Amino acid sequence: MLLLKNISLPLASFALEVNAEIHGRITAVFGPSGAGKTTLLDLISGLRRPKSALIQLDDRILTDTSRRIFVPARLRGIGYVPQDLALFPHLSVRQNLLYGQKMDRGARPAITFERVLEVLEIGSLVARHVSDLSGGEKQRVAVARALLSSPHLLLMDEPLANLDLPLRKRIIPYLLRVRDEFQTPMLYVTHDRFEALALADEMIVLVAGKVAQAGAVHDLFSRPVSLDVAGVLAVETMVRASVIKTEHGLTTVEAGPVYLTAVDQDLPPNTREVYACIRAENVILFKGPDTSTSARNHLPGTIRSLEPDGPLVRVELDCGFPLRALLTRRSCEDMDLKPADSVTAQVKAQHVHLIGR
Repeated sequence: MLLLKNISLPLASFALEVNAEIHGRITAVFGPSGAGKTTLLDLISGLRRPKSALIQLDDRILTDTSRRIFVPARLRGIGYVPQDLALFPHLSVRQNLLYGQKMDRGARPAITFERVLEVLEIGSLVARHVSDLSGGEKQRVAVARALLSSPHLLLMDEPLANLDLPLRKRIIPYLLRVRDEFQTPMLYVTHDRFEALALADEMIVLVAGKVAQAGAVHDLFSRPVSLDVAGVLAVETMVRASVIKTEHGLTTVEAGPVYLTAVDQDLPPNTREVYACIRAENVILFKGPDTSTSARNHLPGTIRSLEPDGPLVRVELDCGFPLRALLTRRSCEDMDLKPADSVTAQVKAQHVHLIGR
């Protein structure tokens, strides 16, 4: 358990102010650039001193400004993989890894050199120099070096940010192996939704230095508590709407000329004005006659544009309000979708999330 209490540090444009209790095996720290994510990791690792804070890892106090406790970074038992990886370019891979092994392990059982090489599949790299490694190989070596300090907590600051999507997808299984094999909790900074969903079980969202929402990853992506959080989490459709009625566990809202049905979400009493939020991957498109399904929302629309995005296509629709869908290229080709085509968009009631405004 990582306790972050009354953390405060003035920054250039805002103050970092965090209160959180973290229990996840991998907890994503999610937010836009400049939200304070890296600064938070620096405070936890002991690389920076806060104005005020209580930072406790399990039963050990690392920082308590009220009692003038500040454990130096080298004694915290925390592994850190920074954005630039901080590998020593003049040393071999083996020398980089052995540097990690020299660090203080505290009471945690040592993670063996041989097992780390096996799990991360870097045994064939140990005689090479860092300058001879590919981007993905450097990532794995940096993780291995941090693990060989046998840390009680592993901090990772956007370790895959400089890799393209195919390479990130190849690296993520290695990080999952680390999670499952070594049982080392991780705090994983990212602003990439794919990484958070693939790796983390819990997440905290930072907006301008404050925790805007915390909880299970899938809960946060499907149920953002505010428009700010929905924007950070890249909810593609957010439309103003008015509540018409709530009955039988369903809420009907009016979004311009269109009625939408959502699962009742216990909005504050007398809430009338809301935002209706819909993720693009939850929109199903049909061309031709509408198809009977369990979806409550059947929305006739016109395609405004199609934008390729790797193996996917982002589709902009006019359904009486702007609606975005995300389809595979194969689906678009099978339906022969083109701008100005008439389609029907179907959205299940549980995929329409309402935020009071």
